[in-house]
Amino acid sequence: MDKTGNAGAPAQEPREQVVYGRNAVVELLQTKPETVEKIYLQFNTSHPKLKEIVITARRLKIPCGKARMEKLTLIAGTAKNQGVCALLTSVTFYSLEEVLASPRNSSPLLVILDGLEDPHNVGAIIRTAEAVAADAVVMIDGKGSPINATVHKSSAGALSHMRVCKVKSLVRSLDLLRERGFTIVAADMDAEQNHTDVDWSRPMALVMGAEGSGLGSETRKRCDSVVRIPMAGCVESLNVSVATGVMLYEAMRQRLS
Repeated sequence: MDKTGNAGAPAQEPREQVVYGRNAVVELLQTKPETVEKIYLQFNTSHPKLKEIVITARRLKIPCGKARMEKLTLIAGTAKNQGVCALLTSVTFYSLEEVLASPRNSSPLLVILDGLEDPHNVGAIIRTAEAVAADAVVMIDGKGSPINATVHKSSAGALSHMRVCKVKSLVRSLDLLRERGFTIVAADMDAEQNHTDVDWSRPMALVMGAEGSGLGSETRKRCDSVVRIPMAGCVESLNVSVATGVMLYEAMRQRLS
């Protein structure tokens, strides 16, 4: 029988909420994929539903692992798990409207991730965003790294305090922010303006492009400024999480001065 239940997960995956059963997991991936942290499937199976789950999870960039039935029974709390268990994230996602309705600062500061793939970078950015009291980290639903155990660990506890938004369309979200009086700033190492030349004291949204591919063309069109971090050494650019930290601390410096 397909059902949702709560069970203690194994020590290496310390999450409590579990959905098990083939139809239940398929439905979960179709309706609320952002809530899934990891999927465990039994070894040596050719069931079409399980194949569908694997294909869908890979498309959504949700980690999958193989497990013996004993482990699946331990995770689900029942042997009637049909060979699949989905661990759910403990993160509560907010809508952009919810964040804008209750800002943390008189001049809100948002960090927008345009498809970052590395969960270590995502976790580190969430940690820095919380350290500078940013209002929220905004991510695109179905694009980039999921909020998984690596993000939890890399954030060093900050994920419990930082509001994370999932939006369907980054373009529409940026248009909404501009309507609400936000200045949209993006980072690019080829920009002419330095990040210190921006007035960070106003309502701001900092957009960070994905590792390798950078900013999307439609995203860039909606930015008020594109800035760079000056480099004096031999390297041409910084890791995206480090670059985000540099700019967020410049924002905090200006706001506290």
